[in-house]
Amino acid sequence: MNSRRQVLLGTLGVVAGGGFVGWSKRNSILGWAARLNRNAALQLTPAPTLDGQAAVLTPQQVEGPFFVSAPHRRNVKEDRRGKDLRLRMQVVRIPGGAPVEGGIVEMWHCDADGAYSGYPAEVAHDLWKTLALIGLQAKHVDPMNEERFLRGAQITDANGMVEFETIFPGWYEPRPPHVHFKVIAHDRLYLTSQFYFEPSFCNRIYLHQSPYSSHGACPYTAENDTAIKQYQDAKGLLLEPVWSDTAPLLASARIGITGWRNPGG
Repeated sequence: MNSRRQVLLGTLGVVAGGGFVGWSKRNSILGWAARLNRNAALQLTPAPTLDGQAAVLTPQQVEGPFFVSAPHRRNVKEDRRGKDLRLRMQVVRIPGGAPVEGGIVEMWHCDADGAYSGYPAEVAHDLWKTLALIGLQAKHVDPMNEERFLRGAQITDANGMVEFETIFPGWYEPRPPHVHFKVIAHDRLYLTSQFYFEPSFCNRIYLHQSPYSSHGACPYTAENDTAIKQYQDAKGLLLEPVWSDTAPLLASARIGITGWRNPGG
């Protein structure tokens, strides 16, 4: 168990055992523990984009508790409001960089209020309720309703490309903003990972645009995130969208996988 989990466990015991501690106080104490910087040595670097940058092997990240198999579609927004985002991903083989055709890329993330489809929206900004739902080990939780917004799957074309029309994710307790994705082919899982964003870029949206602004700046970063530290390598996981005041944000990344097998091969 890492030191941050030890802090959270101890804090959880204190606030659970003290019946006099009110809801607000309880969440304040847990929030303080969750925001302690623990990842000083972690290196989070930009993902290779589609403008000629060489691909790298994309590091693994945890699946998280809120994975639900996604419908095959490009536009995943449904009724969710937020800053529009076009996310383009190219899957390539490492070594060599040849495009992977026929792979399935699944993508999912929370909405502008920090809620995941399939799960109760009220847990997003209540750390105590979040921990009660997923536990300190962030175990998988079966979906609790039929909503599936901001989830989608696409099959890579001959150039290894997929594209999703979505919105910029919000944030929830106790994670920095991120986008989950998987690469699957022929019933084999090749990669599970997450993309992250620069805090200054996030706050450009969170502080000034509704509905994000109702929750303000995110207090969580790569420096104090537990999930990102579970794998030591975070290089190539930083998305850097191109800003536009009037058009969707544009973000792209090359995803490098290893061990690819052609159909029948």
